[in-house]
Amino acid sequence: GAPVPSNHGSAIASLLRKMGARTVHVADVYGTDPAGGNALAIARGIGWLMTKKSRVITISLVGPRNAVVERAVSAAQRKGTVVVAAVGNDGPAAPAAYPASYRGVVAVTGLDRRNRALIEAGRALHLDYAAPGADVYAFNAKGKRMKLRGTSFATPLVAARVAASMSRGTNWRSTLNSEAIDLGKRGPDKVFGNGLLCSA
Repeated sequence: GAPVPSNHGSAIASLLRKMGARTVHVADVYGTDPAGGNALAIARGIGWLMTKKSRVITISLVGPRNAVVERAVSAAQRKGTVVVAAVGNDGPAAPAAYPASYRGVVAVTGLDRRNRALIEAGRALHLDYAAPGADVYAFNAKGKRMKLRGTSFATPLVAARVAASMSRGTNWRSTLNSEAIDLGKRGPDKVFGNGLLCSA
């Protein structure tokens, strides 16, 4: 039943464009299928994005660990693609979120305007970066501007920074680490990762 324009996906695509992404490919893993978002759909979506030679894949959904999705993520990483994923909005007491918790995936959390972690932010086995996740404005499927909240909307901001660094041929990890604003405990920590990106 895909592709079907959704407010969630449209908002993420509009944030990527706002952050300077020139080419955006969208793999709709939900569509109109009641079973949409299942592991096979996600794996097929990643596979399709690889046929488009996507160098960065941003994923704003979470679920339990799954071998099918893990293999798809690993296959993309072996080809040099950077996978960026949200930690989800199930709260800090929730089980570790995937695909954010897979090895090598860039795990992203969201902060509010006071640089506090969103109270609903989930967790991953590791955390790389934080980005604005409250009072974020983007466009819905009908092109209407709306205010959003959640780690889903912090994630494309980080993905766009990764893509921008890669397009310049620089080491994206070093670039993002130099841009990140250290918050909380000095150095990387479990609340903010390596720091806040896209604070403006």
